[in-house]
Amino acid sequence: MKIIKRIIFILGILSLVIVVLVSAVFFVAKHIRIKDIVENEIERSLGINVTIGEISFSPLLVHIGLKSVIIHNPEGFIEDELAYIEYLHFVFDPIEVLSRPRPNIYLTAIDLKRLNIIKNKSGKINLKELTPVKGSSSAENSQVPFYFDVVVLNVGEVQYIDYSAPVKKVTKYNIGIKEAAFVGLKDENAVVKMIVYKAIQNTDIGKLINLTVTPVFSAINDTVDAAWSTAKIGSKGIWQIGTMPIKLIFGDK
Repeated sequence: MKIIKRIIFILGILSLVIVVLVSAVFFVAKHIRIKDIVENEIERSLGINVTIGEISFSPLLVHIGLKSVIIHNPEGFIEDELAYIEYLHFVFDPIEVLSRPRPNIYLTAIDLKRLNIIKNKSGKINLKELTPVKGSSSAENSQVPFYFDVVVLNVGEVQYIDYSAPVKKVTKYNIGIKEAAFVGLKDENAVVKMIVYKAIQNTDIGKLINLTVTPVFSAINDTVDAAWSTAKIGSKGIWQIGTMPIKLIFGDK
């Protein structure tokens, strides 16, 4: 009986420690203004201003969800919005969150609703102001860049606006990419290049703005199931991925 009581006592202590740890994480995450930190990280990667509408996170920051993300245009452009992302989700390994300065991102889901590629009156292209598109590497400034195991991408509409012509010209493209999955993207720059590449791949925008993007990535089946299976295989036993409802990541689409 004494042994059983000791075991129960030890389990009780462990449970209390876990509760305190999770509560502390929520408290710290709330008071360190995690929204500002994430915005600054994305801005550093893109080299351009970003606004996040909403942000949510799970215990130990294993899952971070962003909604209504606006990527703003640089100076010199009339429109404010370069791109609008409906949602952006990241899933991490909880052990790596605690032990590494930049844990691997095992699953990333991106719903890019709108991409506005603009050529202003002086011939400047807003898209070319993004750090990864310029050819410079924000990851080089970090000794340990993020590594993206699986990225699942939706792309809605791409709009090309040309102010350099005598009359403003607007061309819209319905891209319609749904849950296309990619693996092995080594850093943030690779993710941005992949998104730009897929967004303009089947349009003539690349020729119009003299832009060639050649990202290095591997595509797998364009299905959520393929991405989900790959994420779980590479998850190193992540407890959060195994129990997280798929609709939490990909929405109700």
